[in-house]
Amino acid sequence: MKILKYQMLFLFAVLPLIAASQEEPEAQFLKNRNDFVDTIPYVVVNADRPQWTISKYLNGSHFVYAFENDALYKDESIAKWMQDSKTAIIRWPGGTVVQYYHWDDLNGIPFKNDSWDPDYNGETLSGDNFMDLDEYIAFCRKANTEPMVGLNLRSGKAYNRLGESLDEARRLITYCKEKNYNVKHWYMGNEGYAKGFKAKEYAAYIDQYAKVLKSVDPDIEIIGDWKFGPYKKNRFEESIDIAKISKEVDVLEFHEKWGNIWGLKSGHTVEEWRNEFPLYDGKLTTLLQRLKDETRRANKTVKFGFNEWGLGDIKGAQEYDYAIIAADFMLEMFKNDVYQACYWNLNAGKRKSRVFNTNEEGTKLLHFNPIADVFKMFSTALQKEYLYVLSNDKSIYGFGAKDVQTGSVTVYLLNKNEKDTLMKLGVFGFGVSNAKITIERFSNPGTIDSKTLENANMNKKVHELELPPYSLSKITISPLM
Repeated sequence: MKILKYQMLFLFAVLPLIAASQEEPEAQFLKNRNDFVDTIPYVVVNADRPQWTISKYLNGSHFVYAFENDALYKDESIAKWMQDSKTAIIRWPGGTVVQYYHWDDLNGIPFKNDSWDPDYNGETLSGDNFMDLDEYIAFCRKANTEPMVGLNLRSGKAYNRLGESLDEARRLITYCKEKNYNVKHWYMGNEGYAKGFKAKEYAAYIDQYAKVLKSVDPDIEIIGDWKFGPYKKNRFEESIDIAKISKEVDVLEFHEKWGNIWGLKSGHTVEEWRNEFPLYDGKLTTLLQRLKDETRRANKTVKFGFNEWGLGDIKGAQEYDYAIIAADFMLEMFKNDVYQACYWNLNAGKRKSRVFNTNEEGTKLLHFNPIADVFKMFSTALQKEYLYVLSNDKSIYGFGAKDVQTGSVTVYLLNKNEKDTLMKLGVFGFGVSNAKITIERFSNPGTIDSKTLENANMNKKVHELELPPYSLSKITISPLM
């Protein structure tokens, strides 16, 4: 009786959210609670209520120019993976490295070796050790992705060479325009709070550099970055200030990595992740909503991104653990109408967190890590219509995506239960009575198994599914005409 009472309370709670009137089919179905009496948990999705179009830029990647050896990218499987995962944008020349690089005088030394520094020792590497601008654009074209190019704001400030720095930016965008490189996404430095920039000062720098860029190409997008955490440093409030103050910023991105100590507070072990429902215990959702509210009230049109999101050093984690925690992070971005996201990283940082592994010299691809398949699974949702997914179990959550052209619906579910979980999926507003249901399940140690249910009766509404422990499932429901 307690189970029945709990289920009835849940259904009464979600009923106003998924049904506008008692005459709708899904509302009529929900009245018949016997369909759900024999099982917990269950999930509800309404295919007839799309919310927004999911951005095509959520499966983005990074190139850290100094780590991208020419020999490595002779391997055709890297570009093929990007095509398969619908990587729509790649950030170059990387993260902090952008604060030291000079695009037309690259030395191949990634950090703290700035040729503008009076004490620079002149060290350089040969060009086959790194990816220059022309090579980067060539790869973007090969993989069918858009470029996102960064400006060095730090050097001009640090060495009192602001005029030269602005001229460097002008020469860069002029070169791109004359070469027809079609660079429309430009990011302003990287993590300036760690390089001596105050938030309001950084907002002024964004506008100063943006004006130079737009004098050459007015049809571009300006991207700034800051952080949500840590709270004690008021990073989130500073982010609001930047969004409100800058006259030129189009996108404000955030660099949060689950498992790191210098951002939003999170866990540091696999076990701690297993006890967050959802990732960060929902802090990302709360802060993003507040940002949207604050900018709306200020009559500002700013989009938000996570163009250096990723994972820290997670104690006890194997490659699969990194992959499934990354999937949890991706769910939060898809569920919150994020505009851009570029994962850190393809080929740098902790080996278990990378998309692929190379030999020590970085010249040969050894294998793709399990996370590579996570991006492929999520690619189906890009540019589709977002659907809310409601669950009565905090350990099972996700979202849906509707293809309005084919009528198919895809539901992504993360299962944070420690055992195989039998659940029921209730699908409303599908529109046809017969469908094919394809179920792909990504589970430890990083394998995908799939099965197909032919001629599924959608009038039945409820379909039983089994979810593996700590897994990501992708359920695609395709109409049969």
